Amino acid sequence: MSVHRLAFGSDIVHCGALRRCVQAFGSIEGHAGDFIRMLELAVHEAFVNAVIHANGSDPALPVSILLRDGSGDGGRFLEVEVADCGSGFALDGCLDFSEAGDARKLSGRGLPLIARGVESVRVERRSGGSVLILRYIAS
Repeated sequence: MSVHRLAFGSDIVHCGALRRCVQAFGSIEGHAGDFIRMLELAVHEAFVNAVIHANGSDPALPVSILLRDGSGDGGRFLEVEVADCGSGFALDGCLDFSEAGDARKLSGRGLPLIARGVESVRVERRSGGSVLILRYIAS
């Protein structure tokens, strides 16, 4: 199992560095290019949501990302955890993940984009914040 940890202050100025880290992770782990691009977009959107909605863009509050690549139950998987300092939210009643909605909208597209290609999405409350956990069947 391979585990990579990243942490950034709550500022969207870090989006470029985060995307480059996810690209490098995907390449190092040998994932397909299409999968890496999908993963990069999902992690980017999750980070932006954590920065803006959970941490209120307070650069003193961290957003931590954990990328765990491994195998089990007969296949390869990838888990991504995006941890913030917010109170969290319930996925029940959120947007229908099957549709990305109107691409011209400035908000409300993040969760459907995050959920593309995932096996499961869940939110957990942990000490000092909440964690969005994405599980992929890796390719």
